[in-house]
Amino acid sequence: MLALSALDPALDLAIEVSPGPDGGPATHAVSVTNTSGRPFAPGRVVMRSDLVVDSLVEHGYQSWSTVRPALAADVRAQRGDAPRWFRNQMLSDGSLGGRALCADTVLVHPRGLLATTWLDGPPVSMIVGPDGTVSVSVDLEDVMLEPGIPRTLALLRCVEGEPGGLLSTWAALTGAAAGARVSSTQPLGWCSWYQYFTSVRSDDIIANLAIAADHGLGLVQVDDGWQPSIGEWSGTAPSFGAPIGEVADRIRQRGLSAGIWTAPFLAIEGGPLAERNPSWLVRNEVGAPRTALHHEGWGGKVFALDLSQPAVVDHLVEQFGALADLGFDYFKIDFLHAGMVPGLRHGDGGPGRTHHFRAALAAIHTAIGEEATLLGCGSPLAPAVGLVDAMRVSEDVAPHWGPGAHFPGWEESSVGTANAIEASVRRAPLHRRWFAGDPDCAILRPSDTELTPAERAALVATIAGTGGFTVVSDDLSRYGTAEWDLVEALRDCQGLVDGPLDLVDPLSTDVLEVVGSHHRLDVDLGARRARVTGPSIPSIFQGGA
Repeated sequence: MLALSALDPALDLAIEVSPGPDGGPATHAVSVTNTSGRPFAPGRVVMRSDLVVDSLVEHGYQSWSTVRPALAADVRAQRGDAPRWFRNQMLSDGSLGGRALCADTVLVHPRGLLATTWLDGPPVSMIVGPDGTVSVSVDLEDVMLEPGIPRTLALLRCVEGEPGGLLSTWAALTGAAAGARVSSTQPLGWCSWYQYFTSVRSDDIIANLAIAADHGLGLVQVDDGWQPSIGEWSGTAPSFGAPIGEVADRIRQRGLSAGIWTAPFLAIEGGPLAERNPSWLVRNEVGAPRTALHHEGWGGKVFALDLSQPAVVDHLVEQFGALADLGFDYFKIDFLHAGMVPGLRHGDGGPGRTHHFRAALAAIHTAIGEEATLLGCGSPLAPAVGLVDAMRVSEDVAPHWGPGAHFPGWEESSVGTANAIEASVRRAPLHRRWFAGDPDCAILRPSDTELTPAERAALVATIAGTGGFTVVSDDLSRYGTAEWDLVEALRDCQGLVDGPLDLVDPLSTDVLEVVGSHHRLDVDLGARRARVTGPSIPSIFQGGA
Protein backbone atom coordinates (compact mmCIF):
# COMPACT_ATOMS: atom_id res chain seq x y z
CA MET A 1 0.00 0.00 0.00
CA LEU A 2 1.29 3.43 -0.95
CA ALA A 3 1.86 5.47 2.23
CA LEU A 4 0.69 9.10 2.11
CA SER A 5 0.45 11.75 4.80
CA ALA A 6 -0.46 15.45 4.72
CA LEU A 7 2.65 17.60 4.32
CA ASP A 8 1.10 20.64 6.06
CA PRO A 9 -0.18 19.57 9.51
CA ALA A 10 -1.67 23.04 10.01
CA LEU A 11 -4.43 22.22 7.52
CA ASP A 12 -7.50 20.73 9.19
CA LEU A 13 -7.62 17.76 6.87
CA ALA A 14 -7.77 14.02 7.43
CA ILE A 15 -6.21 11.93 4.65
CA GLU A 16 -7.27 8.31 4.12
CA VAL A 17 -5.80 5.84 1.60
CA SER A 18 -7.82 2.76 0.68
CA PRO A 19 -7.91 0.22 -2.18
CA GLY A 20 -9.05 1.77 -5.46
CA PRO A 21 -12.34 1.13 -7.27
CA ASP A 22 -11.03 -1.93 -9.12
CA GLY A 23 -9.91 -3.54 -5.87
CA GLY A 24 -6.43 -4.24 -7.20
CA PRO A 25 -3.34 -3.88 -5.02
CA ALA A 26 -1.80 -1.28 -7.35
CA THR A 27 -4.62 1.27 -7.16
CA HIS A 28 -5.29 3.59 -4.26
CA ALA A 29 -8.23 5.86 -3.54
CA VAL A 30 -7.19 8.92 -1.55
CA SER A 31 -9.94 10.78 0.28
CA VAL A 32 -9.84 13.97 2.30
CA THR A 33 -12.13 15.16 5.07
CA ASN A 34 -12.40 18.72 6.33
CA THR A 35 -12.08 18.44 10.13
CA SER A 36 -12.24 22.18 10.89
CA GLY A 37 -15.99 22.45 11.46
CA ARG A 38 -16.34 25.15 8.79
CA PRO A 39 -16.25 25.16 4.96
CA PHE A 40 -12.94 26.17 3.42
CA ALA A 41 -10.94 25.84 0.22
CA PRO A 42 -7.66 24.08 1.08
CA GLY A 43 -5.76 25.13 -2.03
CA ARG A 44 -3.16 22.58 -3.01
CA VAL A 45 -3.13 19.48 -0.85
CA VAL A 46 0.40 18.10 -0.77
CA MET A 47 1.04 14.62 0.63
CA ARG A 48 4.35 13.03 1.49
CA SER A 49 4.82 9.51 0.06
CA ASP A 50 7.20 6.73 1.03
CA LEU A 51 8.60 6.58 -2.53
CA VAL A 52 12.17 7.75 -3.18
CA VAL A 53 13.71 7.88 -6.67
CA ASP A 54 17.12 8.94 -7.93
CA SER A 55 15.97 9.60 -11.49
CA LEU A 56 12.72 10.09 -13.38
CA VAL A 57 11.02 11.29 -16.53
CA GLU A 58 10.16 14.93 -15.97
CA HIS A 59 6.73 15.38 -17.53
CA GLY A 60 4.96 18.73 -17.80
CA TYR A 61 1.22 18.75 -18.03
CA GLN A 62 0.58 20.31 -21.44
CA SER A 63 1.57 19.85 -25.08
CA TRP A 64 4.63 22.12 -24.96
CA SER A 65 5.92 21.15 -21.54
CA THR A 66 9.31 19.54 -21.04
CA VAL A 67 9.49 15.75 -21.31
CA ARG A 68 12.97 14.48 -20.45
CA PRO A 69 14.81 11.91 -18.34
CA ALA A 70 16.54 13.63 -15.43
CA LEU A 71 18.32 13.02 -12.18
CA ALA A 72 16.30 14.10 -9.17
CA ALA A 73 18.97 16.66 -8.28
CA ASP A 74 18.75 18.42 -11.67
CA VAL A 75 16.16 21.00 -10.58
CA ARG A 76 17.70 23.92 -12.52
CA ALA A 77 17.26 26.75 -10.04
CA GLN A 78 17.32 29.33 -12.85
CA ARG A 79 13.89 28.11 -13.97
CA GLY A 80 12.42 30.01 -11.06
CA ASP A 81 13.50 33.29 -12.69
CA ALA A 82 11.11 32.78 -15.61
CA PRO A 83 7.93 34.91 -15.47
CA ARG A 84 5.08 33.43 -13.53
CA TRP A 85 2.84 33.27 -16.61
CA PHE A 86 5.42 31.07 -18.33
CA ARG A 87 5.93 28.76 -15.34
CA ASN A 88 2.14 28.41 -15.10
CA GLN A 89 2.12 27.34 -18.75
CA MET A 90 4.72 24.64 -18.30
CA LEU A 91 3.71 23.17 -14.92
CA SER A 92 0.37 22.63 -13.24
CA ASP A 93 2.00 24.32 -10.23
CA GLY A 94 4.21 27.03 -11.69
CA SER A 95 5.60 27.98 -8.26
CA LEU A 96 7.67 24.77 -8.29
CA GLY A 97 9.79 25.83 -11.27
CA GLY A 98 13.40 25.90 -10.08
CA ARG A 99 12.54 24.32 -6.71
CA ALA A 100 11.78 20.70 -7.61
CA LEU A 101 11.09 18.50 -10.60
CA CYS A 102 7.49 17.77 -11.49
CA ALA A 103 5.92 14.79 -13.16
CA ASP A 104 2.41 16.02 -13.88
CA THR A 105 -0.15 13.21 -14.13
CA VAL A 106 2.47 10.43 -14.35
CA LEU A 107 5.83 9.77 -12.70
CA VAL A 108 7.96 7.20 -14.51
CA HIS A 109 11.08 6.10 -12.61
CA PRO A 110 13.56 3.22 -13.01
CA ARG A 111 11.62 0.88 -10.71
CA GLY A 112 8.12 1.59 -11.97
CA LEU A 113 5.36 4.17 -12.12
CA LEU A 114 3.19 6.39 -9.90
CA ALA A 115 0.30 8.12 -11.67
CA THR A 116 -3.24 9.35 -11.41
CA THR A 117 -5.94 7.17 -12.93
CA TRP A 118 -8.64 9.85 -12.66
CA LEU A 119 -7.99 12.01 -15.71
CA ASP A 120 -11.09 14.18 -15.27
CA GLY A 121 -10.43 14.75 -11.58
CA PRO A 122 -8.39 17.51 -9.91
CA PRO A 123 -4.90 18.05 -11.40
CA VAL A 124 -2.31 15.77 -9.79
CA SER A 125 1.45 16.30 -9.79
CA MET A 126 4.23 14.14 -8.45
CA ILE A 127 6.88 16.43 -6.96
CA VAL A 128 10.42 15.07 -6.75
CA GLY A 129 12.76 16.93 -4.45
CA PRO A 130 16.52 17.17 -5.00
CA ASP A 131 16.96 14.31 -2.50
CA GLY A 132 14.61 12.07 -4.51
CA THR A 133 11.69 12.18 -2.09
CA VAL A 134 8.33 12.09 -3.82
CA SER A 135 5.27 14.09 -2.78
CA VAL A 136 1.84 14.04 -4.40
CA SER A 137 0.16 17.41 -4.97
CA VAL A 138 -3.55 17.70 -5.74
CA ASP A 139 -4.93 21.05 -6.89
CA LEU A 140 -8.09 22.01 -5.00
CA GLU A 141 -7.52 25.76 -5.26
CA ASP A 142 -11.05 26.48 -6.48
CA VAL A 143 -12.87 23.71 -4.58
CA MET A 144 -14.73 24.23 -1.30
CA LEU A 145 -14.69 21.37 1.22
CA GLU A 146 -17.69 21.08 3.50
CA PRO A 147 -16.90 19.97 7.04
CA GLY A 148 -17.13 16.30 7.93
CA ILE A 149 -17.90 15.06 4.41
CA PRO A 150 -15.22 12.79 2.87
CA ARG A 151 -14.30 13.73 -0.69
CA THR A 152 -12.25 11.75 -3.17
CA LEU A 153 -8.98 13.57 -3.60
CA ALA A 154 -7.16 11.32 -6.09
CA LEU A 155 -7.06 7.86 -7.59
CA LEU A 156 -3.46 6.71 -7.84
CA ARG A 157 -1.71 3.75 -9.44
CA CYS A 158 1.61 2.75 -7.90
CA VAL A 159 3.35 -0.22 -9.52
CA GLU A 160 6.83 -1.67 -9.81
CA GLY A 161 8.25 -3.27 -12.91
CA GLU A 162 9.54 -2.46 -16.38
CA PRO A 163 8.63 1.22 -16.96
CA GLY A 164 7.85 1.03 -20.67
CA GLY A 165 5.24 -1.68 -20.33
CA LEU A 166 3.73 -0.05 -17.25
CA LEU A 167 3.41 3.27 -19.09
CA SER A 168 1.48 1.65 -21.96
CA THR A 169 -0.79 -0.26 -19.58
CA TRP A 170 -1.54 2.89 -17.57
CA ALA A 171 -2.32 4.89 -20.72
CA ALA A 172 -4.68 2.17 -21.96
CA LEU A 173 -6.52 1.87 -18.62
CA THR A 174 -6.95 5.59 -18.09
CA GLY A 175 -7.90 6.30 -21.69
CA ALA A 176 -10.61 3.67 -21.62
CA ALA A 177 -11.95 4.97 -18.30
CA ALA A 178 -12.11 8.53 -19.67
CA GLY A 179 -13.85 7.51 -22.91
CA ALA A 180 -10.91 8.35 -25.16
CA ARG A 181 -11.78 9.23 -28.76
CA VAL A 182 -9.34 7.04 -30.67
CA SER A 183 -11.02 6.23 -33.98
CA SER A 184 -10.51 9.41 -36.00
CA THR A 185 -8.86 9.10 -39.41
CA GLN A 186 -5.26 10.31 -39.62
CA PRO A 187 -4.97 13.40 -41.82
CA LEU A 188 -2.84 13.80 -44.91
CA GLY A 189 -2.96 17.53 -45.32
CA TRP A 190 -1.41 20.98 -45.47
CA CYS A 191 -1.22 23.83 -42.94
CA SER A 192 -0.27 27.45 -43.57
CA TRP A 193 1.67 28.12 -40.36
CA TYR A 194 5.34 27.22 -40.87
CA GLN A 195 5.64 28.99 -44.21
CA TYR A 196 3.45 32.07 -43.80
CA PHE A 197 2.97 32.43 -40.02
CA THR A 198 0.69 35.38 -39.10
CA SER A 199 1.33 37.04 -42.49
CA VAL A 200 -0.81 34.45 -44.29
CA ARG A 201 -3.17 35.77 -46.95
CA SER A 202 -6.15 34.18 -48.65
CA ASP A 203 -4.20 34.07 -51.92
CA ASP A 204 -1.57 31.90 -50.22
CA ILE A 205 -4.26 29.45 -49.16
CA ILE A 206 -5.81 29.28 -52.62
CA ALA A 207 -2.45 28.81 -54.37
CA ASN A 208 -1.47 25.94 -52.09
CA LEU A 209 -4.98 24.48 -52.25
CA ALA A 210 -4.62 23.92 -55.98
CA ILE A 211 -1.34 22.05 -55.55
CA ALA A 212 -2.59 20.07 -52.56
CA ALA A 213 -5.66 18.94 -54.47
CA ASP A 214 -3.60 17.94 -57.50
CA HIS A 215 -1.41 15.73 -55.27
CA GLY A 216 -4.25 14.05 -53.42
CA LEU A 217 -3.96 15.77 -50.04
CA GLY A 218 -7.21 15.64 -48.12
CA LEU A 219 -7.00 18.66 -45.82
CA VAL A 220 -6.14 22.35 -46.07
CA GLN A 221 -5.93 24.11 -42.70
CA VAL A 222 -5.79 27.89 -42.31
CA ASP A 223 -3.68 28.77 -39.29
CA ASP A 224 -3.15 31.92 -37.19
CA GLY A 225 -3.46 35.19 -39.10
CA TRP A 226 -6.97 35.05 -40.54
CA GLN A 227 -8.86 36.32 -37.46
CA PRO A 228 -9.79 39.94 -36.69
CA SER A 229 -8.47 39.69 -33.13
CA ILE A 230 -7.39 37.08 -30.59
CA GLY A 231 -10.72 36.22 -28.98
CA GLU A 232 -12.79 37.13 -32.05
CA TRP A 233 -13.44 34.11 -34.28
CA SER A 234 -16.08 35.63 -36.53
CA GLY A 235 -15.38 37.91 -39.47
CA THR A 236 -11.99 38.15 -41.17
CA ALA A 237 -8.93 40.35 -40.68
CA PRO A 238 -8.82 42.97 -43.48
CA SER A 239 -5.19 42.06 -44.16
CA PHE A 240 -6.12 38.42 -44.87
CA GLY A 241 -7.98 39.22 -48.07
CA ALA A 242 -11.05 37.19 -49.02
CA PRO A 243 -13.63 36.47 -46.30
CA ILE A 244 -12.80 33.29 -44.40
CA GLY A 245 -16.12 31.73 -45.42
CA GLU A 246 -15.23 32.18 -49.09
CA VAL A 247 -11.91 30.40 -48.47
CA ALA A 248 -13.76 27.52 -46.81
CA ASP A 249 -16.02 27.30 -49.88
CA ARG A 250 -13.04 27.14 -52.22
CA ILE A 251 -11.48 24.34 -50.18
CA ARG A 252 -14.70 22.32 -50.10
CA GLN A 253 -15.28 22.85 -53.83
CA ARG A 254 -12.00 21.03 -54.50
CA GLY A 255 -13.23 18.11 -52.40
CA LEU A 256 -10.90 18.72 -49.43
CA SER A 257 -11.60 19.05 -45.74
CA ALA A 258 -11.48 22.69 -44.59
CA GLY A 259 -9.49 23.32 -41.40
CA ILE A 260 -9.30 26.41 -39.21
CA TRP A 261 -7.10 27.55 -36.30
CA THR A 262 -8.44 29.31 -33.21
CA ALA A 263 -7.32 30.00 -29.64
CA PRO A 264 -10.75 29.90 -28.00
CA PHE A 265 -9.87 30.47 -24.34
CA LEU A 266 -7.89 33.70 -24.91
CA ALA A 267 -8.65 37.40 -25.18
CA ILE A 268 -5.96 39.91 -26.17
CA GLU A 269 -5.50 42.94 -23.91
CA GLY A 270 -7.30 45.90 -25.46
CA GLY A 271 -9.11 43.70 -27.96
CA PRO A 272 -12.86 43.83 -28.57
CA LEU A 273 -13.68 40.76 -26.48
CA ALA A 274 -11.76 41.89 -23.39
CA GLU A 275 -13.06 45.45 -23.71
CA ARG A 276 -16.70 44.48 -24.15
CA ASN A 277 -16.73 41.77 -21.51
CA PRO A 278 -14.17 42.46 -18.77
CA SER A 279 -16.15 40.33 -16.32
CA TRP A 280 -15.46 37.26 -18.50
CA LEU A 281 -11.76 37.22 -17.59
CA VAL A 282 -10.02 35.14 -14.95
CA ARG A 283 -8.69 37.45 -12.22
CA ASN A 284 -5.49 37.43 -10.18
CA GLU A 285 -5.22 37.93 -6.42
CA VAL A 286 -5.56 41.73 -6.68
CA GLY A 287 -8.55 41.61 -9.01
CA ALA A 288 -6.78 42.40 -12.28
CA PRO A 289 -7.14 40.13 -15.33
CA ARG A 290 -4.85 37.11 -15.06
CA THR A 291 -2.12 37.06 -17.72
CA ALA A 292 -2.18 33.74 -19.53
CA LEU A 293 0.82 34.56 -21.74
CA HIS A 294 2.76 37.27 -23.53
CA HIS A 295 2.78 37.03 -27.31
CA GLU A 296 4.65 39.81 -29.06
CA GLY A 297 3.35 38.72 -32.44
CA TRP A 298 -0.18 39.50 -31.28
CA GLY A 299 0.69 42.68 -29.40
CA GLY A 300 1.70 41.61 -25.92
CA LYS A 301 -0.40 40.57 -22.95
CA VAL A 302 -3.14 37.97 -23.40
CA PHE A 303 -5.82 37.12 -20.83
CA ALA A 304 -7.69 33.91 -20.01
CA LEU A 305 -11.45 33.49 -20.29
CA ASP A 306 -13.33 32.26 -17.23
CA LEU A 307 -14.86 28.99 -18.40
CA SER A 308 -16.98 28.67 -15.27
CA GLN A 309 -19.34 31.34 -16.65
CA PRO A 310 -22.24 30.10 -18.81
CA ALA A 311 -22.10 33.29 -20.90
CA VAL A 312 -18.50 32.51 -21.89
CA VAL A 313 -19.39 28.98 -22.95
CA ASP A 314 -22.41 30.29 -24.87
CA HIS A 315 -20.07 32.68 -26.70
CA LEU A 316 -17.79 29.77 -27.68
CA VAL A 317 -20.73 27.70 -28.89
CA GLU A 318 -21.98 30.58 -31.03
CA GLN A 319 -18.60 31.24 -32.64
CA PHE A 320 -17.75 27.60 -33.32
CA GLY A 321 -21.24 26.88 -34.61
CA ALA A 322 -20.81 29.75 -37.07
CA LEU A 323 -17.46 28.41 -38.28
CA ALA A 324 -19.00 24.97 -38.78
CA ASP A 325 -21.83 26.57 -40.76
CA LEU A 326 -19.21 28.14 -43.05
CA GLY A 327 -18.03 24.64 -43.97
CA PHE A 328 -15.10 24.03 -41.65
CA ASP A 329 -14.90 20.48 -40.31
CA TYR A 330 -11.35 20.33 -38.90
CA PHE A 331 -10.67 22.57 -35.91
CA LYS A 332 -7.25 23.17 -34.36
CA ILE A 333 -7.86 24.81 -30.98
CA ASP A 334 -4.66 26.25 -29.53
CA PHE A 335 -3.29 27.70 -26.27
CA LEU A 336 -5.80 25.65 -24.29
CA HIS A 337 -3.64 25.87 -21.17
CA ALA A 338 -5.36 29.23 -20.58
CA GLY A 339 -8.51 27.32 -19.63
CA MET A 340 -6.71 25.92 -16.57
CA VAL A 341 -4.66 28.97 -15.57
CA PRO A 342 -4.60 29.62 -11.80
CA GLY A 343 -6.76 32.52 -10.71
CA LEU A 344 -10.13 33.67 -9.42
CA ARG A 345 -13.25 32.50 -11.25
CA HIS A 346 -16.94 33.13 -10.77
CA GLY A 347 -17.41 29.40 -10.24
CA ASP A 348 -14.86 29.08 -7.43
CA GLY A 349 -16.02 26.82 -4.64
CA GLY A 350 -17.81 24.58 -7.12
CA PRO A 351 -16.63 21.52 -9.04
CA GLY A 352 -13.23 22.99 -9.98
CA ARG A 353 -11.23 24.01 -13.04
CA THR A 354 -11.01 20.57 -14.60
CA HIS A 355 -14.80 20.30 -14.71
CA HIS A 356 -15.19 23.70 -16.37
CA PHE A 357 -12.37 23.01 -18.84
CA ARG A 358 -13.95 19.74 -19.90
CA ALA A 359 -17.42 21.26 -20.12
CA ALA A 360 -16.11 23.97 -22.46
CA LEU A 361 -14.42 21.41 -24.71
CA ALA A 362 -17.59 19.32 -24.78
CA ALA A 363 -19.63 22.37 -25.75
CA ILE A 364 -17.22 23.16 -28.60
CA HIS A 365 -17.40 19.61 -29.91
CA THR A 366 -21.19 19.72 -29.83
CA ALA A 367 -21.16 23.03 -31.71
CA ILE A 368 -18.94 21.75 -34.53
CA GLY A 369 -20.73 18.41 -34.83
CA GLU A 370 -19.78 14.88 -33.97
CA GLU A 371 -18.27 14.18 -37.39
CA ALA A 372 -15.86 17.14 -37.25
CA THR A 373 -12.28 16.69 -36.04
CA LEU A 374 -11.16 18.54 -32.91
CA LEU A 375 -7.39 18.88 -32.49
CA GLY A 376 -6.08 20.25 -29.19
CA CYS A 377 -2.78 22.10 -28.88
CA GLY A 378 -0.94 23.83 -26.06
CA SER A 379 -3.37 21.90 -23.93
CA PRO A 380 -3.32 20.13 -20.60
CA LEU A 381 -3.27 16.55 -21.83
CA ALA A 382 -5.14 14.51 -19.24
CA PRO A 383 -8.24 16.73 -18.84
CA ALA A 384 -8.85 16.70 -22.61
CA VAL A 385 -9.02 12.90 -22.97
CA GLY A 386 -12.43 11.84 -24.26
CA LEU A 387 -13.15 15.30 -25.68
CA VAL A 388 -10.56 15.85 -28.43
CA ASP A 389 -9.93 13.55 -31.37
CA ALA A 390 -6.25 14.45 -31.66
CA MET A 391 -3.72 16.26 -29.54
CA ARG A 392 -0.38 17.92 -30.12
CA VAL A 393 2.07 15.97 -27.98
CA SER A 394 5.15 18.12 -28.50
CA GLU A 395 6.63 21.57 -28.76
CA ASP A 396 6.46 23.25 -32.16
CA VAL A 397 8.77 22.13 -34.90
CA ALA A 398 10.75 24.86 -36.63
CA PRO A 399 12.91 25.36 -39.73
CA HIS A 400 15.90 24.75 -37.43
CA TRP A 401 17.07 21.78 -35.34
CA GLY A 402 18.06 23.03 -31.89
CA PRO A 403 16.13 25.08 -29.35
CA GLY A 404 15.01 28.58 -30.20
CA ALA A 405 14.77 31.51 -27.79
CA HIS A 406 13.98 30.34 -24.26
CA PHE A 407 14.10 31.29 -20.61
CA PRO A 408 17.17 29.87 -18.81
CA GLY A 409 16.64 26.25 -17.84
CA TRP A 410 13.67 25.74 -20.13
CA GLU A 411 15.41 24.95 -23.42
CA GLU A 412 13.40 21.73 -23.92
CA SER A 413 10.23 23.85 -23.93
CA SER A 414 11.25 26.08 -26.83
CA VAL A 415 10.42 25.67 -30.49
CA GLY A 416 12.80 23.45 -32.39
CA THR A 417 12.67 20.26 -34.42
CA ALA A 418 14.76 18.20 -32.00
CA ASN A 419 12.48 19.17 -29.11
CA ALA A 420 9.40 18.26 -31.14
CA ILE A 421 10.86 14.89 -32.07
CA GLU A 422 11.87 13.99 -28.52
CA ALA A 423 8.54 14.88 -26.93
CA SER A 424 6.59 13.09 -29.68
CA VAL A 425 8.60 9.91 -29.14
CA ARG A 426 8.44 10.04 -25.34
CA ARG A 427 4.67 10.53 -25.48
CA ALA A 428 4.13 7.89 -28.17
CA PRO A 429 2.31 5.52 -25.75
CA LEU A 430 -0.57 8.02 -25.59
CA HIS A 431 -1.30 7.56 -29.30
CA ARG A 432 -4.58 5.71 -29.86
CA ARG A 433 -4.88 5.20 -26.10
CA TRP A 434 -5.77 8.81 -25.18
CA PHE A 435 -6.21 10.37 -28.64
CA ALA A 436 -4.42 10.50 -31.98
CA GLY A 437 -0.99 11.94 -31.24
CA ASP A 438 0.01 14.95 -33.35
CA PRO A 439 3.84 15.27 -33.61
CA ASP A 440 3.39 18.61 -35.40
CA CYS A 441 3.94 19.45 -39.04
CA ALA A 442 6.47 18.15 -41.51
CA ILE A 443 8.76 20.87 -42.85
CA LEU A 444 10.10 19.46 -46.11
CA ARG A 445 11.00 22.51 -48.20
CA PRO A 446 14.55 22.38 -49.59
CA SER A 447 15.06 26.16 -49.28
CA ASP A 448 14.25 28.86 -46.72
CA THR A 449 15.19 26.45 -43.94
CA GLU A 450 18.16 25.67 -41.71
CA LEU A 451 17.25 21.98 -41.53
CA THR A 452 19.65 19.69 -43.38
CA PRO A 453 18.29 16.89 -45.59
CA ALA A 454 19.19 14.40 -42.83
CA GLU A 455 17.35 16.43 -40.20
CA ARG A 456 14.27 16.69 -42.40
CA ALA A 457 14.45 12.94 -42.96
CA ALA A 458 14.63 12.36 -39.19
CA LEU A 459 11.53 14.50 -38.67
CA VAL A 460 9.55 12.69 -41.35
CA ALA A 461 10.59 9.26 -40.06
CA THR A 462 9.46 10.29 -36.57
CA ILE A 463 6.09 11.42 -37.91
CA ALA A 464 5.70 8.08 -39.62
CA GLY A 465 6.88 6.04 -36.64
CA THR A 466 4.69 7.78 -34.05
CA GLY A 467 1.43 7.01 -35.83
CA GLY A 468 1.50 8.82 -39.15
CA PHE A 469 -0.38 12.04 -38.29
CA THR A 470 0.72 13.91 -41.42
CA VAL A 471 0.36 17.62 -42.12
CA VAL A 472 2.98 19.39 -44.24
CA SER A 473 3.55 23.11 -43.84
CA ASP A 474 5.51 24.62 -46.70
CA ASP A 475 4.92 26.63 -49.85
CA LEU A 476 4.02 23.58 -51.93
CA SER A 477 5.27 25.22 -55.11
CA ARG A 478 8.81 24.64 -53.75
CA TYR A 479 8.38 20.87 -53.69
CA GLY A 480 10.19 18.75 -56.21
CA THR A 481 10.21 15.02 -56.77
CA ALA A 482 12.09 14.27 -53.53
CA GLU A 483 9.57 16.12 -51.35
CA TRP A 484 6.53 14.60 -53.01
CA ASP A 485 8.13 11.15 -52.70
CA LEU A 486 8.29 11.70 -48.92
CA VAL A 487 4.63 12.71 -48.86
CA GLU A 488 3.66 9.62 -50.83
CA ALA A 489 5.72 7.41 -48.50
CA LEU A 490 3.90 8.89 -45.51
CA ARG A 491 0.60 8.16 -47.23
CA ASP A 492 1.65 4.59 -47.99
CA CYS A 493 2.63 3.75 -44.42
CA GLN A 494 -0.23 5.39 -42.49
CA GLY A 495 -2.25 2.20 -42.31
CA LEU A 496 0.76 0.25 -41.05
CA VAL A 497 1.91 2.60 -38.28
CA ASP A 498 -1.39 3.91 -36.91
CA GLY A 499 -2.14 1.97 -33.74
CA PRO A 500 -1.16 1.78 -30.07
CA LEU A 501 2.57 2.26 -29.55
CA ASP A 502 5.03 1.20 -26.86
CA LEU A 503 8.13 3.12 -25.77
CA VAL A 504 10.73 0.50 -24.94
CA ASP A 505 12.68 2.51 -22.36
CA PRO A 506 11.12 5.84 -21.27
CA LEU A 507 14.27 6.75 -19.31
CA SER A 508 16.73 6.21 -22.15
CA THR A 509 19.17 9.01 -22.87
CA ASP A 510 20.52 7.23 -25.94
CA VAL A 511 18.53 5.74 -28.84
CA LEU A 512 14.76 5.90 -28.30
CA GLU A 513 12.77 2.91 -29.51
CA VAL A 514 9.04 2.85 -30.29
CA VAL A 515 7.31 -0.38 -31.24
CA GLY A 516 3.96 -0.78 -32.99
CA SER A 517 2.14 -3.83 -34.31
CA HIS A 518 3.83 -3.65 -37.72
CA HIS A 519 6.84 -1.38 -37.30
CA ARG A 520 9.66 -0.11 -35.14
CA LEU A 521 10.96 3.45 -34.85
CA ASP A 522 14.53 4.14 -33.69
CA VAL A 523 15.53 7.74 -32.99
CA ASP A 524 19.08 8.86 -32.25
CA LEU A 525 18.84 12.57 -31.48
CA GLY A 526 22.57 12.88 -30.90
CA ALA A 527 23.24 11.68 -34.42
CA ARG A 528 20.16 13.52 -35.79
CA ARG A 529 18.86 10.34 -37.37
CA ALA A 530 15.73 8.21 -37.28
CA ARG A 531 14.49 5.16 -39.13
CA VAL A 532 11.32 3.11 -39.35
CA THR A 533 11.57 -0.59 -40.08
CA GLY A 534 9.03 -3.34 -40.63
CA PRO A 535 7.30 -5.33 -43.37
CA SER A 536 5.97 -3.10 -46.15
CA ILE A 537 7.41 0.08 -44.61
CA PRO A 538 8.60 2.28 -47.53
CA SER A 539 12.35 2.01 -48.02
CA ILE A 540 12.72 5.79 -47.83
CA PHE A 541 12.25 5.54 -44.03
CA GLN A 542 14.54 2.58 -43.43
CA GLY A 543 17.94 4.24 -43.60
CA GLY A 544 19.61 6.26 -40.87
CA ALA A 545 19.84 5.40 -37.22
